Amino acid sequence: MTSASTYSERRTTDDTSASSVQAGRPATKDAEVEGLPERPRPLLAEKCLLHGTEPGPDQVHVIVRPAALAQIAAHSVSNLRSELGGALLGQVYRHQSTVFVDVAAALVAISGDHGPIHFTFSADSWSQLQKDRAEQYPELAIVGWFHTHPGLGVFYSSDDVVVHSAAFTLPWHVGLVVDPVQQEACFFGWTGGQLEPLNGFYEWTNGQRASAVNWQVVRTAVWQGAEGYDHGPEDPAAGAQLHRRVYTSGSQWPALSPLMGWLGLAAGSLGLLLAFFLLVGWVLPLARQVGYLQSAVLTLADNAANAAACPDPNLRLLAPAMGQVVSAGSRVAIIGTADVPEAARYRAEVRPAGTDAWSLVNARSRDTSLGLLAEWDTTPHTPALYELRLTAVDRNNVRLANTALCLITVEVSP
Repeated sequence: MTSASTYSERRTTDDTSASSVQAGRPATKDAEVEGLPERPRPLLAEKCLLHGTEPGPDQVHVIVRPAALAQIAAHSVSNLRSELGGALLGQVYRHQSTVFVDVAAALVAISGDHGPIHFTFSADSWSQLQKDRAEQYPELAIVGWFHTHPGLGVFYSSDDVVVHSAAFTLPWHVGLVVDPVQQEACFFGWTGGQLEPLNGFYEWTNGQRASAVNWQVVRTAVWQGAEGYDHGPEDPAAGAQLHRRVYTSGSQWPALSPLMGWLGLAAGSLGLLLAFFLLVGWVLPLARQVGYLQSAVLTLADNAANAAACPDPNLRLLAPAMGQVVSAGSRVAIIGTADVPEAARYRAEVRPAGTDAWSLVNARSRDTSLGLLAEWDTTPHTPALYELRLTAVDRNNVRLANTALCLITVEVSP
C-alpha cells in the first residue's frame, strides 16, 4: 500500500532527525508474548540460511519455509507493472524472551484496487483471504502480510505504516516488501513498540545451502511522521533515505523584451495545458487511490477491538490499539476518524485509569475521514494504565448527545 511511494530519488544520508512518532504497539514483553507457547530454540545455524544479518536482540526472528518464499516470488513477478500483495501464514512461539515467527505459506490477495504505486486490501479480498486460510491452512494463523514495490526499491511508506498499525497490531506481526525488479527485500516488524526494518530473516533449508530466492536484504527506511523516514537503530547513515526535492535557481531574471513577453505568454499557456493533463491523468487517480486506502483500513479496523470501544465509525480511534503498550517518553500518533457534521471541534484527552481528571492532548476543528488526529507526548506521564478518549463537542465544549462514547485503554511502560 504505497500511494506515498512516488519518490523519485533514493539517497544515502546522515540525517537522523526523523520524528519518532508512530502508533504505539505492544512491547516484546507484553502479556500476549508471555502467553505464547514455549519451544526449544530452533537450530538456526544448522538448518537455516540467513538472509541479511542476525536479528537484533529485541527483534522477532522470522523463519520462512522455501514453499512460502516460492509462492511469494512467483506472485511478485506475475505483474511487474502493478504492486501485488497477500497474507503470510504460519505459527508463532517463543524461546525464553525471543519470539519466533515461522512463515509456512503465503496467500495471494486478489484485489482490483492496485496499480503501479499502490496495493490495497479491499473488503472482498480480505474476506477471501480469511476463507482461503480456513479452507487450505486451518492449522496456520495470519502472522503478517507482504506486498511488492516493482522498480521502486524497498521501504515502508506512510500508507504501509498506517495499514500495519491498524490491521497487524500483535507484537509478532511482520510485513515483507519485495522489489522483484531489483531483487531486493526486507521484513518489517514491531520492536519496542515501534515499526522498524528487521536486520534479516532465516530460510528453513534443512541444512541445504541453496535458496529458493535470489533476494538481497537491504538497509532501508520506515516512514516516521512529517519529517520523513528513519532507518532504525542499527546504522542510521546506511540505507535509503527518501526525499522529494525541488531545486531553484538563485539568479534574477533580466527585464523581458516584448518578444520575450509573448514567448512567456505562450510558455505559460503550454504550462496550464500540461497542468490540466497532469490533474486529469495523475492527481485525480491518486486521490481515488487514497480513498481506496482509507476504505480498506476502516474495513480492517472494524474487526479490531477498537471498533467495539468506538462503535460510531465517524468518531473512532484506530491507533493505538485497545490495550496496547507504549514506551514512556515516546510520542504516540493518535490515528482515527473524526467526521461528525454537527461538531464544532474534536477533543483528544487522556487520564490515568480510574481517575476523574482528563488532560487535553489536542483539540481540532477540522474534520478528518482518516488521518492523524493528535500526537500524545508520554514524557510527563508515569508508567501506568491510561484511558484515551475522542469526543465531538459543540461550541461550548459540551459533548454532542448523538455521538457514542469512544474510549480505549493504553498502557505506558517504563
